[in-house]
Amino acid sequence: MVSDEKGQITIEAILILGFFMLIFIGVTVPLAFNARYTAIDTSVLADAKFATEQIAGASGTVITPGSRRTIDVYVPGYKSGDINIGTRICTDGSYINTTVAIDRGNAGMNQSRVIESHNISSKLYGTGWTVVNPAGGAYISENSGKRYTIVIEYKSINSTTANSLALTNGCTGDFIGDL
Repeated sequence: MVSDEKGQITIEAILILGFFMLIFIGVTVPLAFNARYTAIDTSVLADAKFATEQIAGASGTVITPGSRRTIDVYVPGYKSGDINIGTRICTDGSYINTTVAIDRGNAGMNQSRVIESHNISSKLYGTGWTVVNPAGGAYISENSGKRYTIVIEYKSINSTTANSLALTNGCTGDFIGDL
């Protein structure tokens, strides 16, 4: 009879431990995926801000007609099965404007599509600036992360790297639908 009681205590202990393991796994796994998405977002947004500041800083050194500067800039983006992040860099003539669009699609079961847009802006020296890409568009656009060679001449920012996105609306409006 004593051995039966010890066996019952062992089975109860295993059941209680199993129950707590199920709860622990049910809470930590979704938190781990949340942390992954947040880390990716933070990394891309930091890279986009740095790219914007690099371009604005370099354009601040090109202040006379005929002066020129070439820089390499990493334009961030991210593409996987469940998340797409695109970066668009353009200008309104006085500011370099960077938009980062995040499209999470259906991030999981019972979750709806999540779309975010973040804007980063930095002042350029003077007014009348333009951005041109090799295809003739007035923006630099990326959805997978790539280094761009950018030639900054007086009042002109030219990308010599081909863009990976074909945007429909340049610098104005929302480009999330183009991801």
